[in-house]
Amino acid sequence: IERERGADGALAVYGDWLSYDPTDKEYISLCYHAQNARMMAEISRVLGKGDRAAHYERLLARVKELFGERYVADGDLTERSQTAYLLALGFDVADKSLHPKLTEKLKEKIIENDYTLSTGFVGTGVITMVLSQLELDGLAYSLLLQTKDPSWLFSVREGATTIWERWNSHTKNSGFGNVKMNSFNHYAYGAVAEWMFAYMAGIQPGEAGFEHFLLCPRPDMRSEDELPEGQKRISHVSAEYTCRYGTIRSAWEINEGEVTYRFEVPRGTSAHVEIFAPNGRDHVEINGEKRGADTVLETKEGEKWGFELPKGKYIIK
Repeated sequence: IERERGADGALAVYGDWLSYDPTDKEYISLCYHAQNARMMAEISRVLGKGDRAAHYERLLARVKELFGERYVADGDLTERSQTAYLLALGFDVADKSLHPKLTEKLKEKIIENDYTLSTGFVGTGVITMVLSQLELDGLAYSLLLQTKDPSWLFSVREGATTIWERWNSHTKNSGFGNVKMNSFNHYAYGAVAEWMFAYMAGIQPGEAGFEHFLLCPRPDMRSEDELPEGQKRISHVSAEYTCRYGTIRSAWEINEGEVTYRFEVPRGTSAHVEIFAPNGRDHVEINGEKRGADTVLETKEGEKWGFELPKGKYIIK
Protein backbone atom coordinates (compact mmCIF):
# COMPACT_ATOMS: atom_id res chain seq x y z
CA ILE A 1 0.00 0.00 0.00
CA GLU A 2 2.75 2.44 0.90
CA ARG A 3 4.54 1.87 -2.41
CA GLU A 4 1.31 2.33 -4.37
CA ARG A 5 -0.30 5.22 -2.54
CA GLY A 6 2.26 6.74 -0.20
CA ALA A 7 1.44 7.55 3.42
CA ASP A 8 -2.21 8.21 2.57
CA GLY A 9 -3.05 4.52 2.57
CA ALA A 10 -6.06 2.97 0.85
CA LEU A 11 -8.63 4.96 -1.09
CA ALA A 12 -11.63 6.19 0.90
CA VAL A 13 -14.95 4.71 -0.21
CA TYR A 14 -17.81 4.26 2.26
CA GLY A 15 -16.56 6.16 5.28
CA ASP A 16 -18.70 6.20 8.44
CA TRP A 17 -21.63 4.53 6.70
CA LEU A 18 -25.09 5.74 7.77
CA SER A 19 -23.79 8.14 10.41
CA TYR A 20 -25.96 10.96 11.70
CA ASP A 21 -22.94 13.29 11.73
CA PRO A 22 -20.58 12.86 8.73
CA THR A 23 -16.80 12.50 8.93
CA ASP A 24 -14.44 13.13 6.02
CA LYS A 25 -13.66 9.82 4.30
CA GLU A 26 -9.99 10.67 3.76
CA TYR A 27 -9.69 11.39 7.49
CA ILE A 28 -11.08 7.93 8.29
CA SER A 29 -8.80 6.28 5.73
CA LEU A 30 -5.71 7.93 7.20
CA CYS A 31 -6.65 6.90 10.74
CA TYR A 32 -7.09 3.30 9.65
CA HIS A 33 -3.77 3.39 7.79
CA ALA A 34 -2.12 4.34 11.08
CA GLN A 35 -3.93 1.56 12.94
CA ASN A 36 -2.99 -1.00 10.28
CA ALA A 37 0.67 0.03 10.50
CA ARG A 38 0.55 -0.30 14.30
CA MET A 39 -0.98 -3.78 14.14
CA MET A 40 1.54 -4.92 11.52
CA ALA A 41 4.38 -3.70 13.72
CA GLU A 42 2.98 -5.70 16.66
CA ILE A 43 2.52 -8.81 14.53
CA SER A 44 6.06 -8.48 13.19
CA ARG A 45 7.50 -8.25 16.70
CA VAL A 46 5.59 -11.36 17.84
CA LEU A 47 6.91 -13.23 14.79
CA GLY A 48 10.45 -12.13 15.56
CA LYS A 49 10.73 -10.01 12.41
CA GLY A 50 12.46 -6.98 13.86
CA ASP A 51 13.24 -5.39 10.51
CA ARG A 52 9.58 -5.47 9.45
CA ALA A 53 8.50 -4.14 12.83
CA ALA A 54 10.88 -1.20 12.41
CA HIS A 55 9.52 -0.62 8.89
CA TYR A 56 5.92 -0.37 10.09
CA GLU A 57 6.88 1.77 13.06
CA ARG A 58 8.49 4.25 10.66
CA LEU A 59 5.36 4.17 8.52
CA LEU A 60 3.20 4.80 11.57
CA ALA A 61 5.31 7.80 12.53
CA ARG A 62 4.96 9.24 9.01
CA VAL A 63 1.19 8.73 8.98
CA LYS A 64 0.79 10.39 12.39
CA GLU A 65 2.87 13.33 11.20
CA LEU A 66 0.68 13.67 8.12
CA PHE A 67 -2.43 13.47 10.29
CA GLY A 68 -1.17 16.38 12.40
CA GLU A 69 -0.45 18.47 9.36
CA ARG A 70 -3.84 17.87 7.77
CA TYR A 71 -6.32 17.56 10.58
CA VAL A 72 -5.05 19.44 13.64
CA ALA A 73 -5.34 23.18 14.06
CA ASP A 74 -5.29 25.38 17.15
CA GLY A 75 -5.06 22.39 19.47
CA ASP A 76 -8.19 20.71 18.11
CA LEU A 77 -9.26 18.51 15.24
CA THR A 78 -10.60 20.02 12.05
CA GLU A 79 -13.05 17.09 11.88
CA ARG A 80 -15.25 17.26 14.98
CA SER A 81 -17.75 14.41 14.83
CA GLN A 82 -17.96 11.73 17.51
CA THR A 83 -16.28 9.35 15.08
CA ALA A 84 -13.44 11.77 14.37
CA TYR A 85 -12.55 12.09 18.05
CA LEU A 86 -12.95 8.35 18.60
CA LEU A 87 -10.49 7.44 15.85
CA ALA A 88 -7.95 10.10 16.81
CA LEU A 89 -7.92 8.84 20.41
CA GLY A 90 -8.67 5.14 20.04
CA PHE A 91 -6.14 4.63 17.23
CA ASP A 92 -3.65 6.97 18.96
CA VAL A 93 -3.20 9.01 15.80
CA ALA A 94 -3.26 12.46 17.41
CA ASP A 95 -0.24 13.63 19.38
CA LYS A 96 -0.34 12.51 23.02
CA SER A 97 -0.26 16.12 24.21
CA LEU A 98 -3.69 16.63 22.62
CA HIS A 99 -5.37 13.61 24.22
CA PRO A 100 -6.72 15.35 27.36
CA LYS A 101 -8.37 18.12 25.32
CA LEU A 102 -9.70 15.72 22.68
CA THR A 103 -11.10 13.47 25.40
CA GLU A 104 -13.04 16.41 26.84
CA LYS A 105 -14.29 17.29 23.38
CA LEU A 106 -15.52 13.74 22.87
CA LYS A 107 -17.36 13.82 26.20
CA GLU A 108 -18.99 17.11 25.21
CA LYS A 109 -20.08 15.71 21.83
CA ILE A 110 -21.87 12.80 23.52
CA ILE A 111 -23.46 14.77 26.36
CA GLU A 112 -24.57 17.63 24.10
CA ASN A 113 -26.14 15.00 21.83
CA ASP A 114 -28.34 13.96 24.78
CA TYR A 115 -26.31 10.80 25.39
CA THR A 116 -27.14 9.40 21.95
CA LEU A 117 -24.93 8.15 19.13
CA SER A 118 -24.22 10.15 16.01
CA THR A 119 -21.89 7.46 14.66
CA GLY A 120 -22.23 5.16 11.67
CA PHE A 121 -20.62 1.78 11.05
CA VAL A 122 -17.07 2.96 11.78
CA GLY A 123 -17.68 4.98 14.92
CA THR A 124 -20.28 2.67 16.45
CA GLY A 125 -17.91 -0.27 16.20
CA VAL A 126 -15.36 1.39 18.51
CA ILE A 127 -17.24 3.95 20.61
CA THR A 128 -17.78 2.01 23.83
CA MET A 129 -14.36 0.33 23.62
CA VAL A 130 -12.60 3.67 23.24
CA LEU A 131 -14.61 5.25 26.05
CA SER A 132 -13.53 2.51 28.45
CA GLN A 133 -9.93 2.77 27.26
CA LEU A 134 -10.19 6.46 28.24
CA GLU A 135 -11.65 5.50 31.67
CA LEU A 136 -15.06 6.87 30.62
CA ASP A 137 -17.02 3.73 31.46
CA GLY A 138 -19.96 5.77 32.74
CA LEU A 139 -20.52 7.32 29.31
CA ALA A 140 -20.35 3.87 27.72
CA TYR A 141 -23.08 2.62 30.07
CA SER A 142 -25.19 5.71 29.38
CA LEU A 143 -25.00 5.04 25.64
CA LEU A 144 -25.73 1.34 26.05
CA LEU A 145 -28.88 1.99 28.08
CA GLN A 146 -30.17 4.89 25.98
CA THR A 147 -33.60 4.35 24.39
CA LYS A 148 -33.82 7.46 22.21
CA ASP A 149 -33.03 7.48 18.50
CA PRO A 150 -30.26 6.67 17.67
CA SER A 151 -29.35 3.94 20.17
CA TRP A 152 -29.28 0.17 20.50
CA LEU A 153 -32.32 0.03 22.75
CA PHE A 154 -34.27 2.38 20.49
CA SER A 155 -34.14 -0.36 17.86
CA VAL A 156 -35.17 -2.95 20.46
CA ARG A 157 -38.15 -0.85 21.51
CA GLU A 158 -39.15 -0.51 17.88
CA GLY A 159 -39.32 -4.30 17.57
CA ALA A 160 -35.77 -5.38 16.69
CA THR A 161 -34.88 -9.00 17.37
CA THR A 162 -31.77 -8.86 15.14
CA ILE A 163 -29.15 -6.20 14.37
CA TRP A 164 -30.41 -3.77 11.73
CA GLU A 165 -28.44 -1.83 9.13
CA ARG A 166 -30.05 1.44 10.18
CA TRP A 167 -30.91 2.60 13.69
CA ASN A 168 -34.44 3.26 12.46
CA SER A 169 -34.93 0.50 9.86
CA HIS A 170 -38.43 0.15 11.28
CA THR A 171 -40.43 2.38 13.61
CA LYS A 172 -43.86 1.86 15.04
CA ASN A 173 -44.95 5.27 13.78
CA SER A 174 -43.48 5.18 10.26
CA GLY A 175 -43.12 1.49 9.46
CA PHE A 176 -40.33 0.17 7.24
CA GLY A 177 -37.61 2.30 5.70
CA ASN A 178 -36.53 2.27 2.06
CA VAL A 179 -36.44 -1.40 1.02
CA LYS A 180 -33.56 -0.75 -1.42
CA MET A 181 -31.13 -0.52 1.51
CA ASN A 182 -32.72 -1.62 4.74
CA SER A 183 -31.10 -4.85 5.93
CA PHE A 184 -32.55 -6.44 9.05
CA ASN A 185 -29.63 -8.83 9.54
CA HIS A 186 -26.50 -6.70 9.55
CA TYR A 187 -23.32 -6.71 11.61
CA ALA A 188 -21.88 -3.32 12.45
CA TYR A 189 -23.93 -2.13 15.40
CA GLY A 190 -23.65 -5.52 17.08
CA ALA A 191 -19.99 -4.71 17.74
CA VAL A 192 -21.11 -3.37 21.13
CA ALA A 193 -21.07 -7.01 22.27
CA GLU A 194 -17.27 -6.85 22.20
CA TRP A 195 -17.38 -4.13 24.85
CA MET A 196 -19.91 -6.07 26.90
CA PHE A 197 -17.52 -9.03 27.12
CA ALA A 198 -14.29 -7.00 27.30
CA TYR A 199 -15.30 -4.32 29.82
CA MET A 200 -18.70 -5.01 31.35
CA ALA A 201 -17.58 -8.56 32.14
CA GLY A 202 -13.90 -7.81 31.65
CA ILE A 203 -12.84 -10.91 29.69
CA GLN A 204 -9.97 -10.02 27.36
CA PRO A 205 -7.30 -12.14 25.67
CA GLY A 206 -3.66 -11.74 26.56
CA GLU A 207 -0.91 -11.09 24.04
CA ALA A 208 -0.92 -14.72 22.88
CA GLY A 209 -4.60 -15.59 23.29
CA PHE A 210 -6.11 -17.09 26.44
CA GLU A 211 -3.27 -19.06 27.98
CA HIS A 212 -2.73 -15.93 30.05
CA PHE A 213 -5.68 -13.56 29.84
CA LEU A 214 -7.18 -10.49 31.49
CA LEU A 215 -10.11 -10.14 33.85
CA CYS A 216 -10.79 -6.42 34.14
CA PRO A 217 -14.54 -5.83 34.65
CA ARG A 218 -15.84 -2.29 34.89
CA PRO A 219 -19.00 -2.24 37.04
CA ASP A 220 -21.59 0.47 36.49
CA MET A 221 -20.41 2.98 39.09
CA ARG A 222 -22.15 6.07 37.72
CA SER A 223 -23.10 8.67 40.28
CA GLU A 224 -26.61 10.12 40.41
CA ASP A 225 -25.33 13.20 38.58
CA GLU A 226 -24.03 11.04 35.73
CA LEU A 227 -27.27 9.15 35.11
CA PRO A 228 -29.23 10.40 32.09
CA GLU A 229 -32.91 10.97 32.73
CA GLY A 230 -34.86 7.74 33.07
CA GLN A 231 -31.82 5.47 33.46
CA LYS A 232 -30.86 3.23 36.37
CA ARG A 233 -27.52 1.61 37.09
CA ILE A 234 -26.88 -2.00 36.12
CA SER A 235 -26.52 -3.92 39.38
CA HIS A 236 -25.13 -7.25 38.16
CA VAL A 237 -23.45 -8.82 35.14
CA SER A 238 -22.29 -12.35 34.32
CA ALA A 239 -20.58 -13.75 31.23
CA GLU A 240 -18.63 -16.76 30.11
CA TYR A 241 -16.32 -17.52 27.22
CA THR A 242 -15.13 -20.97 26.20
CA CYS A 243 -11.53 -20.88 25.04
CA ARG A 244 -9.38 -23.87 24.02
CA TYR A 245 -8.52 -24.54 27.67
CA GLY A 246 -12.03 -24.45 29.08
CA THR A 247 -14.66 -21.94 30.17
CA ILE A 248 -13.73 -18.55 31.58
CA ARG A 249 -16.40 -17.05 33.83
CA SER A 250 -16.67 -13.52 35.11
CA ALA A 251 -19.46 -11.92 37.13
CA TRP A 252 -20.02 -8.99 39.45
CA GLU A 253 -22.82 -7.57 41.54
CA ILE A 254 -23.24 -4.34 43.46
CA ASN A 255 -25.00 -4.41 46.82
CA GLU A 256 -25.23 -1.23 48.91
CA GLY A 257 -22.27 0.25 47.07
CA GLU A 258 -20.00 -2.78 47.57
CA VAL A 259 -18.88 -4.81 44.56
CA THR A 260 -18.47 -8.59 44.69
CA TYR A 261 -16.61 -10.30 41.83
CA ARG A 262 -16.78 -13.98 40.88
CA PHE A 263 -14.20 -15.43 38.51
CA GLU A 264 -13.34 -18.86 37.17
CA VAL A 265 -9.90 -19.42 35.62
CA PRO A 266 -9.66 -22.71 33.64
CA ARG A 267 -6.95 -25.31 34.07
CA GLY A 268 -3.87 -24.61 32.00
CA THR A 269 -4.37 -20.85 32.17
CA SER A 270 -3.75 -17.91 34.46
CA ALA A 271 -5.27 -14.46 34.60
CA HIS A 272 -4.19 -10.93 35.39
CA VAL A 273 -7.01 -9.34 37.35
CA GLU A 274 -7.75 -5.63 37.58
CA ILE A 275 -10.63 -4.63 39.85
CA PHE A 276 -11.87 -1.61 41.70
CA ALA A 277 -11.61 -1.68 45.49
CA PRO A 278 -13.78 1.37 46.27
CA ASN A 279 -14.22 3.51 49.36
CA GLY A 280 -10.50 3.89 49.98
CA ARG A 281 -10.03 0.36 51.30
CA ASP A 282 -6.46 -0.82 51.87
CA HIS A 283 -7.20 -4.47 51.04
CA VAL A 284 -9.20 -6.86 48.92
CA GLU A 285 -10.72 -10.13 50.09
CA ILE A 286 -10.01 -13.19 47.95
CA ASN A 287 -11.98 -16.32 48.91
CA GLY A 288 -12.30 -14.98 52.44
CA GLU A 289 -8.62 -14.04 52.82
CA LYS A 290 -7.73 -10.36 53.22
CA ARG A 291 -4.87 -9.26 51.00
CA GLY A 292 -3.26 -5.86 51.25
CA ALA A 293 -0.80 -3.97 49.09
CA ASP A 294 2.09 -6.02 50.46
CA THR A 295 0.55 -9.34 49.36
CA VAL A 296 -0.60 -8.49 45.84
CA LEU A 297 1.74 -8.24 42.90
CA GLU A 298 0.68 -4.78 41.80
CA THR A 299 -1.46 -1.80 42.71
CA LYS A 300 -2.67 0.82 40.27
CA GLU A 301 -4.04 4.32 40.44
CA GLY A 302 -5.73 4.48 43.79
CA GLU A 303 -8.86 2.38 43.72
CA LYS A 304 -7.74 0.01 40.95
CA TRP A 305 -5.91 -3.12 42.08
CA GLY A 306 -4.03 -5.59 39.88
CA PHE A 307 -2.78 -9.09 40.68
CA GLU A 308 -2.32 -12.57 39.21
CA LEU A 309 -4.63 -15.54 39.69
CA PRO A 310 -3.86 -19.18 38.81
CA LYS A 311 -6.56 -21.68 37.82
CA GLY A 312 -9.48 -21.89 40.21
CA LYS A 313 -12.75 -20.30 41.30
CA TYR A 314 -12.71 -17.00 43.18
CA ILE A 315 -14.99 -14.69 45.08
CA ILE A 316 -13.38 -11.29 45.51
CA LYS A 317 -14.69 -8.37 47.53
